Amino acid sequence: MLANRFEIIKGITKTGIVAGNRQQALGLVLNAWEKNRFEFVIFFLLATGIIVGCTQQVEFVEDRANLLSAAESGRITRICRKLLQDFDIHIMTVILDGPSADIDAEAVTVFEKARIGKRTNGARGLLFLVDPTGGRVRLEVGYDLEEIFTDAFVGSIERKQMVSFFQADRVGHGIEGTVELLVGRAMGDDSFMETAAGAKQSTTLAHLSGGAGARTDVGIGSGLPAKEASPLAGKYTAQPSPQQTLQRYMQILRLRVKDPALGIYTDDTREFFRKWLVTDAQQDNELQTLQRTSGLAKTVVSGELAVIRFPVTDRHASPYFFRRGDQGWMLDFMAMSQTIGFNHKNQWFFRLTDHPFMFAFTDLVFDRHGFPHPQKG
Repeated sequence: MLANRFEIIKGITKTGIVAGNRQQALGLVLNAWEKNRFEFVIFFLLATGIIVGCTQQVEFVEDRANLLSAAESGRITRICRKLLQDFDIHIMTVILDGPSADIDAEAVTVFEKARIGKRTNGARGLLFLVDPTGGRVRLEVGYDLEEIFTDAFVGSIERKQMVSFFQADRVGHGIEGTVELLVGRAMGDDSFMETAAGAKQSTTLAHLSGGAGARTDVGIGSGLPAKEASPLAGKYTAQPSPQQTLQRYMQILRLRVKDPALGIYTDDTREFFRKWLVTDAQQDNELQTLQRTSGLAKTVVSGELAVIRFPVTDRHASPYFFRRGDQGWMLDFMAMSQTIGFNHKNQWFFRLTDHPFMFAFTDLVFDRHGFPHPQKG
């Protein structure tokens, strides 16, 4: 008979009682009470839990235009749910199903209606508002994030990151990649991280956003220009040592060279980069990490393979793999992409620990999720 109560609970959620049909809810409750008071108690507790859970549910994706695949929407939701939990920041994506007459004003309206950032310890919300028909994107920033995600920074990552992905009709990947850059920016701000580590409470501000952010025009699916050969290609060839190869690669990042056919890459890596989308923002971010950590790098060589790695305490500085060919040492990004992953905090881990480059990590232990740790003792 208890199974019948579960059917009633399902009925509550399906008929919209949680949303406010109180008269119907009262009828079901009275009926359950008359049939069996003991079972009613169980029913009431379960139903209350469901009602509370639904009313406190936080939205992360609202795709009115059905532009994202189920997998893309799921990945964005999982990432943003973890960011809310670990960083106390609520990021929501809304994709419009029609053109917006004023995307700036609409962003503020959507932000306030969805109460983005309401469940954070302050107005720590951020909205991706995408207008596919009008070819525009707007990032709206909550009050308490304005000093970190300034208008200039937001506008820059829109132009250097989102535009390329959107033009390639890869909206989901563009949003995911932009979230990674936002996380990197936030983690570099000590005051932000201190607040994120504190107790959470619902903000009591009347308004959660004051219109901060940036708008960028972008043609979704308009296509990217062909990757052109670099006139400096002859400079970026295999080098006598892994360290020299990495220094050349830093020059590539600094100049934002995107030629996939450079001799500094292995054959597999060249093929990988022909299909891989590289943005200015990604290159800028990678260069900043290498400039910060290159002085602490450790090089480990084993035959024709080499690894340049960084202190394990810096979880954002992932290792680089190299192979030696007839002309010298080359970067193996194909092997890196197959082996190294990143979590929502941009911390690296091994997808698998059975690969040819493990010789460089014998002083470390890896947990069941593939994250590195120093050996004890």
